[in-house]
Amino acid sequence: MAGRPNKKRKRPLAEGVTPAPKRPRKPQSWEPSRRTVLRTALATGLGAPVLMVGLMALGSNPDYMPWAAIGAVLVLIVSLVATMLVRAKAWVLWPCVALGAVMLVLPTMALRAQLIEHRGVKAEVVVTAAHRSTDRNGTAHWSCDIRRQDNAPLPHANYAGSGCSSNLSVGRATVVVVDPAGWAPPVGTDEDTAFSGGALWLLPGLAVLWAAIVLGAARRTLKDTTDS
Repeated sequence: MAGRPNKKRKRPLAEGVTPAPKRPRKPQSWEPSRRTVLRTALATGLGAPVLMVGLMALGSNPDYMPWAAIGAVLVLIVSLVATMLVRAKAWVLWPCVALGAVMLVLPTMALRAQLIEHRGVKAEVVVTAAHRSTDRNGTAHWSCDIRRQDNAPLPHANYAGSGCSSNLSVGRATVVVVDPAGWAPPVGTDEDTAFSGGALWLLPGLAVLWAAIVLGAARRTLKDTTDS
């Protein structure tokens, strides 16, 4: 039976000679290609703000608000992950977080106020129930269920504002401003809607700023790739 071949043995080091330390292996990190960076930046910079604003504008109708808000939050999360893929730097992420948070709140408020401002009409209603909620600071907030005095249909028959302040409001008659088309919910007569026009004009500016940050980050990433 043939014996196994002898393994090659290393020569022993001379006396007093220490072996050279082994170089640590660098972990292999995955880096996206230039095409991936460019496509991700274009989709995130241009598409994400349009989707978020569009979904939250749809959420100005309370019937669609829950699903619109969930969709817009998911778009924001995915876009932030994509932004980190474009350029993993904090200076890119945090401004996008701030802009995204504003675009999740402003469209709904601004569109509701704009609708009430331009086509709202006053309606006499009766408070049928009052609901109390408390914020983190312990401040009480009230919302009331209402019905029209003439018993005509009233979409989204709940509001907060003048005439809704406690359980004593139940059974009282008050006046609210309603959207005849039934898209925006009723508001109290003391609701301030003067900001709506300026807020709607602010939204395109926020979207442009978001796009500038993401595309600028992609430009720097592509430049770094070229230099290396």
